[in-house]
Amino acid sequence: MEDSINLDKLVVQSEISKKHTIIMSISVAISVIFVIFSLYKWFVLGLFQPLELMAEALVLFVLIERMSAQYTYAMDEQVLRLTKRGLLGIVIHEVPYHDIFGIYRYKPQLLGIIKFRRTYRFNSALDEQDVWTLAYTVSGFRGKIENRRFYFKPGAELLVALQIKLPDKVMIPEEQVIKAVLSKEKEEQLFVEK
Repeated sequence: MEDSINLDKLVVQSEISKKHTIIMSISVAISVIFVIFSLYKWFVLGLFQPLELMAEALVLFVLIERMSAQYTYAMDEQVLRLTKRGLLGIVIHEVPYHDIFGIYRYKPQLLGIIKFRRTYRFNSALDEQDVWTLAYTVSGFRGKIENRRFYFKPGAELLVALQIKLPDKVMIPEEQVIKAVLSKEKEEQLFVEK
């Protein structure tokens, strides 16, 4: 199976769904209506409410950014490269495979057991594929080890390739990742105390 998928050259891009495009377009249209109404109140009625106008403009910008951004996920020999091309430019993150401690299906939750220092959303609002969580560690400020995560929509082909590259770390239950992280943190704490 490894021969059918070239693990070192696999590149996957976000897809656009017609249903999600319609929903996001309606959201943008509603936001535009709110902005126009605020401008009408300001110029015709003389009611200037800058916070209202700024909030509406911010929501409109975020919606357009979420719609226009394109995401690319590429597997290299040593790293998984996640690229975002959006209104604010290009952002590239490289996650070494040895730093990944799990890739699991995203489940919304109020509070998690693992504390993540940073969370990056690298998934298009127009893509209808399932959202997955890429959890990894990185050496942060002053060398302190931090847990970070990406929300991304890799698709089936990339998940299979990652599972070949990282057996027992991809498409696993979140509970298994939590156990692995907690045991690693406990080992590090014992090492520091010695």
